[in-house]
Amino acid sequence: MKRLKRVLALTLAAVMLFTLGGCKKKTPEEVLEAATKKMSKVKSADISGNIKMKMSSTSSTSSSLEMNMGLKMKATDMTSEDMKMDMDLTMGIAGQDMVIKAYYADGYYYMNYSGQKQKQKMDFTAMQKQMESSTGQFDMSVDNYKDLKMEKKDDNYIISFKFKEKALNDYINKMMGQMNSTGAAGSSTNYADQVKFDSMSGTMTVNKDSEITAQKINMVVSSKEDTKLKIKMIVDVKYNSIGKDVKVTLPDDLDTYKEAPATTAAPSTTTAQ
Repeated sequence: MKRLKRVLALTLAAVMLFTLGGCKKKTPEEVLEAATKKMSKVKSADISGNIKMKMSSTSSTSSSLEMNMGLKMKATDMTSEDMKMDMDLTMGIAGQDMVIKAYYADGYYYMNYSGQKQKQKMDFTAMQKQMESSTGQFDMSVDNYKDLKMEKKDDNYIISFKFKEKALNDYINKMMGQMNSTGAAGSSTNYADQVKFDSMSGTMTVNKDSEITAQKINMVVSSKEDTKLKIKMIVDVKYNSIGKDVKVTLPDDLDTYKEAPATTAAPSTTTAQ
């Protein structure tokens, strides 16, 4: 009987050890790192989102300017030079709407802005940077985040976070360079020297397969040169059909686009080049 009790006790202990080990609670760092690895291998993308920005001044001549940018982008073969992409950008600035259509194929970046059709030879690395800027992407290395918190909702993990200072500087240069109507995303202007961060945080949704399905970033910055100027920005992006086949639609008249000088920097999508 004593021997049977010992056997039962050992069996129960082994079962409990296995159960507790199998139910180990994941940390936000572990979930984020797994998602980063998984997303880095994704070869196709179907992304939709919206970027809202409001610039306001509390000076004696108080004024404000709002800009909304909606985007839809599909891309295939994202990890190789065979990548193809089609993207629609709808921009609203000061009551005026603009529609920009952009494409990438065979080493060329194409843009149709108000009927002005131009193409520019662009290498694969530069095009990847252009896509990151246009969709508000952020370097997802775990080292760039702080104050990570996580909750489970249905089968998803919702991670809230803040960015470290260096990551903030990199991000503001990317986003402000993209949204500045007179500058290119590859501009040498250091926008981080011109602004200070009042707040910057975000949330990320990761599904059970370690795929990021949504990301939202809230940012408030003030001008260092004019302390009464403030910029509020919200970047809200969704990742659709992750890991599934994506169809990129290219127009039939790409050969009619006028060629502009080649560059290794990503051109601005806010103005025709």
